[in-house]
Amino acid sequence: MTERISDARADARPLDRIDKQLLAALQADGRLRLEDLARRVELAPSSVHDRLRRLQRDGVIRRWTVDVSPEALGLAVLALVGVQASRPCSDLVVPLEQIPEIEELHSVAGQLSFILKLRAANTEHLLQLIERLKQIPGIENTETTIVLKTHLERGPVVRDA
Repeated sequence: MTERISDARADARPLDRIDKQLLAALQADGRLRLEDLARRVELAPSSVHDRLRRLQRDGVIRRWTVDVSPEALGLAVLALVGVQASRPCSDLVVPLEQIPEIEELHSVAGQLSFILKLRAANTEHLLQLIERLKQIPGIENTETTIVLKTHLERGPVVRDA
C-alpha cells in the first residue's frame, strides 16, 4: 500500500547527520516505532516526528509502502521491455500507466524510447501484455528480456549516516 508520493522540493534544506541516521534506520526496518527511532538519534519522539514530516514534505521520503512478494500475487515472470516509439514519450505515459503489470516506466536515451519493468503470471500472460503494448498508437517495436533470477534489488542507500 502506498500512502503518498512526493516530488523533491527545490527549497528543501540539505540532509544533516540525524536525517541520514533516521533514513538509514527506516531503510533497515521500516516498522520501527517512533520511540525507537528517537532513542537511536537521541531526540524526543516529537522532534523525530517533525523531522519525518519535513522529510516527506520535502520529497526526501517519497512514499510509505509495503514491499509485497510478486510470487504471492501469482506474478512469477519478471521482464524488462524496451520500447521504440514514433510519438513523444509524454504522449505515451498515460496509456502505459493504465497497464497495472508495468511496475516501472523509464524514458531513456538511445535507440529505445522507454524501458519498462513489468510482471506477468506466466509467459502467455507476458505475450498478451506485449501485444497490448503494440496496440498503443505510437509504439513501433518492443524488445523483451525475461529475468531468470534477481540477485540484487534495492533503492538508493543512505550513506554517511
